[in-house]
Amino acid sequence: MHGIDSAIFAVGIALYILIIACLARWGTFRKFPVFAAYLIFNTFLTAIGAVTFSNERLYYDFYWITAPVEIALALMAVMEIFWRVFQVFRLLRWFRFVLPGTIAATLMYSAWQGYRLPPDQATPSGAAIIHATVTSHYVILAVALLFFLLSIFLAVSLPMHQHRFMLGFALVSLAVVFGGSVRMAFGPYSDFVSREGPPLGYLAALLIWLSAALRPVPEQPAFHSLSEAHWKKVVENLKIQLHYLSSFARNSRR
Repeated sequence: MHGIDSAIFAVGIALYILIIACLARWGTFRKFPVFAAYLIFNTFLTAIGAVTFSNERLYYDFYWITAPVEIALALMAVMEIFWRVFQVFRLLRWFRFVLPGTIAATLMYSAWQGYRLPPDQATPSGAAIIHATVTSHYVILAVALLFFLLSIFLAVSLPMHQHRFMLGFALVSLAVVFGGSVRMAFGPYSDFVSREGPPLGYLAALLIWLSAALRPVPEQPAFHSLSEAHWKKVVENLKIQLHYLSSFARNSRR
């Protein structure tokens, strides 16, 4: 194991433990249970990864087994954060199913494509996991972008915890996507950036999460800056606009 890899593992484990301890101290686990489960699971992954890193076969076997669970927890944690802020959109029955349904369908299609057409040096199951993992990071970036765009469009003052938790996930996915893109563009000449970029992105995200975990979650509701009546009016206006768009689309086909 390289010195920088050892340092990243050690710092990562320490930050995970510190974040979990802070969340436990303030009782934040109860308000973000999936996010807490994601942190605990990743602490376990990082610790086992540090032990098995010197054994390449064991390390990758462990990765293939745990990757689907990590993907599921990450996406569920991101959606937990999203709904905690924009829970009013649950009033749109179609939105409650379209967003998670689209995410699930995208991941399943990506995994199926990897399984059906694996690269020469990969097994079908391995290719399916790789495709789903890469796609999950693009999905997280898309959800994070929607999260921040909605906050701007609806003039929502994002609660600090939700803002920094989502920002951390976006940073992790951006680091992974960037590392993969650099690898594809420059090949083996970019080994250092493509290998160390994602772990460094994780460390940056952990620091962002820690900055939020150090403080308790306020008891006030997520929409403290706007009244419930205002949000119901926003949803009704959105329904009307969607109805007009649907009517326009139907008429344009005639």
